Amino acid sequence: MTARGLRRGNWSVQELERLRLLLPQRGVEGTAALLRRSPESVRKRATKLWKGSLRRGEWTDEDEAVLRSAWGAVDPRLLGVILGRPAADVSRRAAALRAARRTGSWSHADLQALKRLYGTRSGSDLEVCLQRSVTDIETQASRMCLRKDKRFAKQQRRSGGSTTAPRWTPAEVQRLRTTYADRENIVVARLLGRSVASVANKAWQLGLQKSAAVLERIGRTNVAVRFRELG
Repeated sequence: MTARGLRRGNWSVQELERLRLLLPQRGVEGTAALLRRSPESVRKRATKLWKGSLRRGEWTDEDEAVLRSAWGAVDPRLLGVILGRPAADVSRRAAALRAARRTGSWSHADLQALKRLYGTRSGSDLEVCLQRSVTDIETQASRMCLRKDKRFAKQQRRSGGSTTAPRWTPAEVQRLRTTYADRENIVVARLLGRSVASVANKAWQLGLQKSAAVLERIGRTNVAVRFRELG
């Protein structure tokens, strides 16, 4: 969008309400695009909207929910303004959440959060948002056929972040061909030293398919997980 197409001047009540809802989810750039405002305008208005006295002490469940939802989309300084806490406090809490990883089956809420956040967050950020390891996250994302958003990948490349794995060597491709059909993606990924998403993408490009036995085993596992969630 060109600068000429941006809204300027006072913010309406409706815009401020949308800002409250969008910013923790979409970040400054995404919110600016949706509101047709400049990123700088969004940042300034958010700082004014949430500005207040700083809080310290115990984190509430609501505080942590906002942090986990916004981490990776909103920088710690602005997130500190939203939460009414020093940026350093926010970063320390994020590190604690990353360290307190969970294992086991994914709840329905976990899966919905993964679906909502996966496309626009890095693996490191998702460890905070979901409190799961990158391997666990990539495995579940592969099962759900999730992909990174093109705009996010482009921004990562522009900022020097890495969203793509190194090129596949002929030897790696050959090993993928010989192991893919009879093993789950997470096992193949460990054998090749790659992410589950990288394995899934390359297998799709090569037209590889799982054997009937592996598909049946994966199906039984997914059904068991679904029954545990419902129970």
